[in-house]
Amino acid sequence: MIGVVTTSYPRSPDDGAGGFVRERVRALRQQGQTVEIIAAGEPGSSHDEVTRIEGRGLFYAGGAPEALEDGHSIPRVVAWGKALGFSLAMFREVVRRRGRWQAVESHWLIPCGLIASVALPGVPHRSHVHGGDLFLLRRLPLAGSLGRAFCRTRPHLVFASTHLRKEMEGLLGATPESLGATCTVEAAPFDGSSFRAPQGDERSQLRCRLGFIRPTVLAAGRLVPIKGFDVLIGAVAKMRASVRPDIVIAGDGPERPVLARQARARGVDVRFLGTLAPVALAKAMAAADLFVHPCRTLPDGRSEGMPLVVREALACALPVIASASGGLAELDGSAGVRLVEPDSATALAAAIESALAAAVPMPRGAAGPR
Repeated sequence: MIGVVTTSYPRSPDDGAGGFVRERVRALRQQGQTVEIIAAGEPGSSHDEVTRIEGRGLFYAGGAPEALEDGHSIPRVVAWGKALGFSLAMFREVVRRRGRWQAVESHWLIPCGLIASVALPGVPHRSHVHGGDLFLLRRLPLAGSLGRAFCRTRPHLVFASTHLRKEMEGLLGATPESLGATCTVEAAPFDGSSFRAPQGDERSQLRCRLGFIRPTVLAAGRLVPIKGFDVLIGAVAKMRASVRPDIVIAGDGPERPVLARQARARGVDVRFLGTLAPVALAKAMAAADLFVHPCRTLPDGRSEGMPLVVREALACALPVIASASGGLAELDGSAGVRLVEPDSATALAAAIESALAAAVPMPRGAAGPR
């Protein structure tokens, strides 16, 4: 039996949070493995026989890194208290599986990777590093020593991008392999049956159904500063009214009121869809004209590893404009991707205008295929 230890895992068939973990579990089961999952969520409410540990306030809202780095001391202390309580509860659940799991897979170094390595010494361990987890590890006291001790437990580290692997080496002051770990760089999986190129007149039908009448730019993700959606609004504000596309943002989070106020102040029409189920997001991608992911590197050095949503958009044959930040810089030269300078509304506006102008012209009011 293989154990999977994670903070985020879908809480229903339509939940996209931790969808890539579900895809990994699906792959393991297709290989004939028996899989048992421990994840954050509301205890007793799970489907798919997942053991849930209370952690909704950290992992299914704005995100744990944002909560743990909150600029106000009281919310930050509360978040760290919740994180400690969650970690202890997860540790107890994992310890109960000693002798039952022949191998373990963890998603996110903090807290899941460290918990699995301590609770199950000697058990083969595949630890997935996604981005925010490495940032959190770096913020802990004696982070380098903690990381080196973790590597000495001989895990197999799976990095979402080469950028993350290099960040890990910088933290350790050595290669993970020199300390006993093995490493690969693997993109996180997604549901290829949903995220695919539209066929026949499927796109035109989806555009009509979703109300995508004019050229439409889609963005998606948690509404938090690292995603850079404020840069997208600023970029559209710089464009001439005659060429401005419709802006649609899928996702939710603490920055939504801020972004809505910014859009009103800049005279930019933005349609906020809220959090979409994976199938609904895939349909929006199949119907849109352009996908924009303007993420940034934050002042504290945190950046994104390899945002899954960008690869999902490409799978839907949707052209992508993204910031050359974090792991996304590795997509330079990839088909369908144009990278721009992070935090530059001017560069992003020019790229959007150029990309839409290069597409097949669509008369106003039409909803025909590209």
